[in-house]
Parts: sequence; C-alpha cells; structure tokens
Amino acid sequence: MLMRRQFVLTLILMPISFGIWYAAGALFAAPAVWLCDVLLQAVYPHLIDSIWLQGMKMGALTQFGMLEEEVVAASAAGNQIELEINTRLVSYSIAFYAALLMASNLQNGFSKFCIGLFCLWVVMAFGLASIAAKDLLVMVGAPFLSALRVPPADLLALTYQFNVLLMPTLAPVCLWVWQLKGSPLWEALASDIRRASAQV
Repeated sequence: MLMRRQFVLTLILMPISFGIWYAAGALFAAPAVWLCDVLLQAVYPHLIDSIWLQGMKMGALTQFGMLEEEVVAASAAGNQIELEINTRLVSYSIAFYAALLMASNLQNGFSKFCIGLFCLWVVMAFGLASIAAKDLLVMVGAPFLSALRVPPADLLALTYQFNVLLMPTLAPVCLWVWQLKGSPLWEALASDIRRASAQV
C-alpha cells in the first residue's frame, strides 16, 4: 500500500518538480559548474584555462588551439578551442530526486533535501567533467590523450557513459533509499523484500 502510494505520488509530482527545475534555469546547475571548475583546475590546469556558466550552457576554454587545421597548444596556435556543454544533461537528477523525496513525506524533509542536493551537485560536477573529457577526446584527440594524468580513451568513454547516462537517474534513487531508513516506507519495503526472499 505504501509503495503504491509512493509510486502514484511520484508520478503526480514529477511534472511539478520538472517544471520548477526547467523554470529555475541555471540556478540548480551553477554550484555543480563551480565544483567542476574547482575539480578540473586542480587536476588539469594544463588542459583547461577557464570555465563559466551562461544560461544553461557551461563553457570551457581549453589550452588547445587550431593551427592550419591541426590541433596544437593554444600558445602556438594563437587561439583556443572552446567547449560548450548543456548542463541539463545531468541536472535533471535534481527534479527526479525532489519528486521521490516529496512523495515519501519524510520527517525533516527539507534538511534531507538540502543534504541530497549537495550530494547531487558533487555527482553533477563529475558528470560535467566527464562530458568535457569526452569532448576533448573527440575534438582534440591525440594531444589530449598524451597530456599529463589523462586516462586511456576506453576509460574516458566508460566514465562518460556511467556519469552521464546512468548517474543522473541512479544517484537520486540511491540517495532517496538511503534517506528512507527508519521510515514506515522503509519498513514496508524491507518487509516486502524479506517476504519475497522467503518464497524463493
């Protein structure tokens, strides 16, 4: 009964939470972009010059440029390759998480949402960094892969797929389940799992 209520309420609340997320524009993406900037500047200052947010697009100015249709260092090219990333590719996780949490009617729901929001910003930062790495791999290629501390191409592709295709839906569910602990819904869910295990 409680799981059915959770499912129905989540479906009802999702259009509302996604509407707020869409209307908020860059508000929910800005902290993740800032964290991504801190992360990339700390690990790859020799690859990324600067990062900014304009509307829903995260821009990244790289240390690479084009000279006679060949990718070279920006200092030699006299120009810089710029990346443009749509933050909505990862930020929709916030709307999904908000719908799950609101439908659960948990105690201290607002504080739980704030904690979950911070965790999602960290996850989003890694997602944005993964997109930037994938774009550098496609646009720059060998000069990027041969740079200091850059993982192999296969690992970059796997990281991109995990952080961008899976985490925006997986992270909200994991956070929600973690924050359910001790609630009536958690007990009902645990009881259903025990019942199903006993029948196997």
